[in-house]
Amino acid sequence: MLTASRLLVLLSGPLAVGKTTLRHCLVTTHGFDYVRSSAFLTEQAQREGLPADRRGLQELGDRLDAETDYRWIVDEVALPSMAACADKNRWLVDAVRKPRQVEHFKSLEQIKVIHVHLTAPEDVLRLRYETRLVASAAAPSAPSYEAAISHPNEVAARGLIRIADIVADVTDENMAELAQLIISRQSG
Repeated sequence: MLTASRLLVLLSGPLAVGKTTLRHCLVTTHGFDYVRSSAFLTEQAQREGLPADRRGLQELGDRLDAETDYRWIVDEVALPSMAACADKNRWLVDAVRKPRQVEHFKSLEQIKVIHVHLTAPEDVLRLRYETRLVASAAAPSAPSYEAAISHPNEVAARGLIRIADIVADVTDENMAELAQLIISRQSG
């Protein structure tokens, strides 16, 4: 049984904005656990014999979105994860991409849902993406920044700024302060 004291934070924002960095801060400093949607997609791709690279997982997620009206992340990933760890009261989803996903999460009863959208100037995002690529083994096969940000999921994720409860410019990566702001909203 899920209790009313549970907090679920939904993170959205452009590619390379810092969602993973904020997730790490919330997990290590504030006792959050997180919904592992990419692990779910990877396992599903393997079961179906599909490619488990970035593009393959995006296509699988898009197919599941269409088949379930975007509910798969709620019904197949988030709720089972939260039910399996009944002692955890702080959760997050580090990459919502579509407005309908946010709507489904917001409709959950007995869980306080806060949608946080991260943003930064385009030149900062490009530099972070390119820096990350240099450090990655996947760099040779990774799409250019322009190609990556033109993907429909990326376009949709950027648009979530319009429906977020908190919008935070993380140009200076002030994740500790942002984490405190999120925690302060748990009881409010």
